[in-house]
Amino acid sequence: MQELRQDPVTGRWVVIAPIRGKRPKEYEQTPKPLPSITAEECPFCPGNEHLTPPEVYAVRDVDSEPDKPGWQIRVVPNKFPAFSQNPSPLNDSHSFIKRAAFGYHEVVIHSPRHDEEISAMPVERLVKLIEVYKLRCVQIGSDPNIKYVHIIVNHGVESGASLEHAHSQIFGLPLVPEGLQDELGGSLWFSQSKERCVFCWMLEEEMKTGQRVLFENTHFLAVAPFASRFPFEIWLLPKRHSPSFETVKQGEIGDLAHTISKVISAYNCKLGNPSYNFFIHTAPCDGSDYHYFHWHAEVFPRISSLGAFELGTQIMINPTAPERAVELLS
Repeated sequence: MQELRQDPVTGRWVVIAPIRGKRPKEYEQTPKPLPSITAEECPFCPGNEHLTPPEVYAVRDVDSEPDKPGWQIRVVPNKFPAFSQNPSPLNDSHSFIKRAAFGYHEVVIHSPRHDEEISAMPVERLVKLIEVYKLRCVQIGSDPNIKYVHIIVNHGVESGASLEHAHSQIFGLPLVPEGLQDELGGSLWFSQSKERCVFCWMLEEEMKTGQRVLFENTHFLAVAPFASRFPFEIWLLPKRHSPSFETVKQGEIGDLAHTISKVISAYNCKLGNPSYNFFIHTAPCDGSDYHYFHWHAEVFPRISSLGAFELGTQIMINPTAPERAVELLS
């Protein structure tokens, strides 16, 4: 059973998803590598399609059949979802606020190759992956019950990944998450007070000095943000203003793919193939006007941990200045 529970003090929502729960032994503190399984055992490898729920979309060879080998990218419902399109009825016997965790939770399997990471994918195949992201965002966001679509990549055990076969996850949420609300609120304030987009302003400022710019091409800037929360945090900013990732143009997708590849390759080369998290922040799909927002992607390696200060105050302590991070990654 999945539930969304609201904290009565802060109003924050928390997903309670026992189906994803670990066994007690899996909470032990000794770091462990991801489970090493062969291609014959991996549920994401060709020939094992029966080990996943039926696919909802796939990029396939012309003569191949659904849920059979012959695919290049495959999208399936998560077998252990945090959100469900058929959540169990809730027991409303107490006064705390909760709601059924209705939504979507899909897995995008990047490649039929068991050991192919994003940084090793040819750019043209990474373009196809981004096209699948866009297509699924449009499809999931068309559900009137969905307010926000969230794309993530967890790479490595420290990132929260559970399988080594490269994959992404796409969530369709029935609410706008708090972190995105903070960005929307700040963007709206800047737009109203300065009469321009804060992300467009950031792009101009960063390109003036170049101190925190890791990589730039025609349509995207990879930059270590001025107030980076984590060591080597990088934001991928589209130069064309648009609130929604779904509006990315075909001519821009190639530059986005190249930018992602460059950033991950820099992590692998300079930081020794660390675990990392990648996600896209886009405007909600709730029908409101978010002209003041600017979609973007964020990525950071998992090479530091949070202490009591960070958890208690929600103020991050970053030991690596963004200017130094770019020097070390370049």
